Amino acid sequence: MVKKLTADYNELTKQVLNLYPQVKFAGVVNIKGEIVAGGHKENVDQILVGDEVKMSIHYSIQKRDIYTNLAYKIGKERSAITEFEKAAIISIPINSNELFLVRTDKGVDYLKIVDFVYSKLDLQKYIREEIKVIKKEIEKLKKLSENMKLKKKSVVKRKPVRETAAKKKTVKRKPVRETAAKKKTVKRKPVRETGKSKRKSTR
Repeated sequence: MVKKLTADYNELTKQVLNLYPQVKFAGVVNIKGEIVAGGHKENVDQILVGDEVKMSIHYSIQKRDIYTNLAYKIGKERSAITEFEKAAIISIPINSNELFLVRTDKGVDYLKIVDFVYSKLDLQKYIREEIKVIKKEIEKLKKLSENMKLKKKSVVKRKPVRETAAKKKTVKRKPVRETAAKKKTVKRKPVRETGKSKRKSTR
C-alpha cells in the first residue's frame, strides 16, 4: 500500500500537467537521464528533442549534485527554478536517484507547483489527505444505508400466510362402505301354517 502511494508518479505527472495550461512537461527522471514517468502535454511544440532532452536532464541532476555538497550547511535542496527566455524549468528532488522536472511558460506560480508536488510526495501528508477522502466516502455510505433502511421500514409488504400442507390438500373422504348385511335385503319366508291352524280355519 505504501509503495503504491509513494511511487504512483504517472498519476502525479498528469495532475501537474493539469494545474496550469502553461505547464508543457511534467516527468520523473533518473540519474541516467531517462524519463521514467510522465512526459509532454498533448499537442504541444517541444523546444528540446532527442538528445537535447537528455542534456537538460543531465544539467538538472548536475545542479542538484553541486548543492548537495553544501547541504550540511544550508539544508537539502527543496527545488530549483531556472527561467530562460522561452521557458522555465522547475527541478524537485525526490530522492538520491530521481528528480521531478516541470517545464512551463514564464510567469506561472512556480512555488504553487512545488508545494503541490511535495504535498503528494510527502507520504504522511498524502496519507492524511487520503484518510479524509475515505472518511467522507464512509459517511456517505452510512447515510445511504440509513436512508435505505428507512425506506424499507416505511414500505413493508407482508407476504401472504402460507397455507399448511393439511389445508392445501383437500381430503376427500370416501363414502362409508355399506356392510354386507345392509346390502343383502333379507326376505324372510312366510311362516308355514301348521296342521292345527289349517283345521281351525276350515271349521
